[in-house]
Amino acid sequence: MKLFVQSAMIFFGTLLAAALVALGEPGNAEVQMASQTGSSAAEVVALLGLDD
Repeated sequence: MKLFVQSAMIFFGTLLAAALVALGEPGNAEVQMASQTGSSAAEVVALLGLDD
């Protein structure tokens, strides 16, 4: 029973951490940073790593 409780705590803790990362929107900060500098479209594409 103790092992079950420990496993459940680890599972739900990992699930909660993944949800917090997913809801944090880390890509939004890069877009805001690029738009604040007044950079051109080519610089935004390079910043986001979309260039080939």
